[in-house]
Amino acid sequence: MRRALNRCCRNVRWKDSVIGYELHAAQHTHELIDEIRTGTYRLSPYQKFTIFEPKRRDIVATRIRDRQVQMALCEGGLYQDFVEHFIYDNCACQKGKGTEFAIRRMKIHMANYHREHGADGWVLQGDVKHFFPSTRHDVAKAAVAKRISDPKARQYVFNVIDSFDGDMGIGLGSQISQLVELSVLDDMDHFIKEKLGIKHYIRYMDDFRLIHEDRDYLVYCKNEIEKHLAEIHLELNHKTCIHPLRQGVKFIQWRFMLTKTGGVIMKMINKKVNKEKQRLKKLLLKEKSGDLAYGTAEQSLQSWEANALRGNGATFYQRKSVRNYFERKKDEIYGDESGKTAESRT
Repeated sequence: MRRALNRCCRNVRWKDSVIGYELHAAQHTHELIDEIRTGTYRLSPYQKFTIFEPKRRDIVATRIRDRQVQMALCEGGLYQDFVEHFIYDNCACQKGKGTEFAIRRMKIHMANYHREHGADGWVLQGDVKHFFPSTRHDVAKAAVAKRISDPKARQYVFNVIDSFDGDMGIGLGSQISQLVELSVLDDMDHFIKEKLGIKHYIRYMDDFRLIHEDRDYLVYCKNEIEKHLAEIHLELNHKTCIHPLRQGVKFIQWRFMLTKTGGVIMKMINKKVNKEKQRLKKLLLKEKSGDLAYGTAEQSLQSWEANALRGNGATFYQRKSVRNYFERKKDEIYGDESGKTAESRT
């Protein structure tokens, strides 16, 4: 349990709640163990807030004491029970996986497809509508029961599911809830790979892509996926479509493009570039008004540029466009002050 707490506190030790909890770590850990042994342990009320990037999401954050319990359970074998039957290209919220893994796998799939079929092909871009809020508790419990054999661990996960109001909706922000949601679509992954026979398939949470040489077959696949999702009371959203592979594959905020020789390049989607410009303008205005320290916007831009470099040379003009926009807006907002040093402004 103590090791689990140490892992939970990584990168969040700046938070007051974490500092206070870790200050009395031995006492809190002893109390938790006592509660679990006597059966009196209960989940604490969630902290709720909303984030707006990359899109609006309502987050239900688990408190540090409950995260400690969940981490201990996962390290004790619960995590392995969840993920041992997942397909390799289920990319989110797992050890050694995440956005970098998803980017690498997408490049591999596209390069392999080109070697097999050339540049001509089709992409089914799929997205589950309101995935976390629309997941029914009975569906989530069925997915858990299929994968977790230990009755006490299974009941704990059931309690986490039931801790969210009503009989529908899983909160985003808990390690257990993320694993539960990955499990809810695990059968769909196997259905697509094994029943539909799609070789080039990848999923990041509720966002998935199929690449195939036959458009008509992808239309069939889309219909079959819709039937499968209907069985668990989910549906595809309006962004789901089929388009030519030559247009590229949009995935996790990037567009992947095949070159004539079969190489794969990455560009940021235009929406992401435009949002960055808007954000930089707001930061510059806050600097000018004194709400932020001078240089904050520049630091933010440098961070964005470092992320954009993941696309290497393919993002050169996007980076140049954002940098030019930043310099232009900086001159407009500061006017004659634009040449002054940071020290002279403070």
